[in-house]
Amino acid sequence: MKLLKFHLRYHPPGITLEYTKKGIVRNKDIDLLELDSNSDVKVIANEIKQKEVLITEEVLEQLQQCLETLKKRIEHEGPAGKRFYIYKTLVTHLLPVTNVSFDRAGNRCITGSYDRTCKIWDVDSGTEIKTLTGHQNVVYSVAFNYPICDMVVTGSFDKSAKVWSAASGQCVATLWGHSGEVVAAQFAPKAHKVATASMDRTAKLYDVVTGAELHTYVGHKAEVIALQFDQNDCQSLVTGSFDGTICLWDTRVKDCVAVLRGHCAEVSGVQYSWDSSLLASASLDGSARLWDVRQRNCVATLTTPGAEVLDVSFDWAGRRLATAGSDGAARVYEARADCRSLAHMQGHSEEVSKVCFSPAGGSLLTASADKTARIWNSNTGNCLQMLSGHQSEIFSCAFSYAGDTIVTASKDNSCRIWR
Repeated sequence: MKLLKFHLRYHPPGITLEYTKKGIVRNKDIDLLELDSNSDVKVIANEIKQKEVLITEEVLEQLQQCLETLKKRIEHEGPAGKRFYIYKTLVTHLLPVTNVSFDRAGNRCITGSYDRTCKIWDVDSGTEIKTLTGHQNVVYSVAFNYPICDMVVTGSFDKSAKVWSAASGQCVATLWGHSGEVVAAQFAPKAHKVATASMDRTAKLYDVVTGAELHTYVGHKAEVIALQFDQNDCQSLVTGSFDGTICLWDTRVKDCVAVLRGHCAEVSGVQYSWDSSLLASASLDGSARLWDVRQRNCVATLTTPGAEVLDVSFDWAGRRLATAGSDGAARVYEARADCRSLAHMQGHSEEVSKVCFSPAGGSLLTASADKTARIWNSNTGNCLQMLSGHQSEIFSCAFSYAGDTIVTASKDNSCRIWR
């Protein structure tokens, strides 16, 4: 084996080793989830060298330089984060926006709408690149195929999903089979597959190339409203339902692998941690739960008395968990068995529907029905900035991968770009 080069992954911090073995170029990822601004890069480099045969004395200094670059990227955000200013206002659709998402580079974003279209936008210029037309009802779910981002999948209330070329705007596959509204759709990482979740109580798996249905996942007793692929093995899928359960599926077969029970009301969201060892769920029963994926049991229950939990989000390293509540507050906990409370963000006057960490983890972004989004210090809970200007409730928000751009989507039919 021969090491060819290092590739840096900023969020979460990690290094990819590109090497040759028997004439074939291969890649190996090394996660550095514990790296922070106080880390000793020489100590970490020596620890990696002891475990990894590709790291020799000749490349040790280069490895230390890579680690130093990653460390500086974390330090660049700092504990308080940067200040954002309104950059562009995208008057996006004739009817309210339903969802929004950045591509990996942060150069484009996509929006879905009640006007039955999805639009692709140039973030720098604020101009529309493509309008994806063809659905016969609300386009509720939109997503790029990360990390390449050359395709888009849309899920619609017309009971179908569609796969589009991001470059041409042409529909390359229509995914039929559901008997109810499609409310979530996502590409499988490193595979030509798409999963969908529907109000017909099922999830489905499709081949992107042919549009053929591969599996129908049956087992939930009520609407399936959330799903996510395991980003590591690319063969596991989790679904959350209004029946209060979370189901784990192996995409190679159609039968359910495990059912996670504990919530006593509708599940509102599910998310894997970066290494997929943990799973978080939000519920209208006023709790979020932390699950051990391998043991398939609940390791912690986080209660919000008198309020529904509307969203959950891990930081990139999977060490912290944030929740969004109908009481207008967001909360941050340690993502471990004791789930120690770290910060309480109180300030919105109405419910918080969306929460997400900045890529480096120093800030937390919240979207609220009070027509504002807010940026908080994720360690102290202090409000750093209020993003105001929308004329109706903000239901979606996101950081770009680099963390230097924010998008907010509102029922006022617009999206705002902040830099």
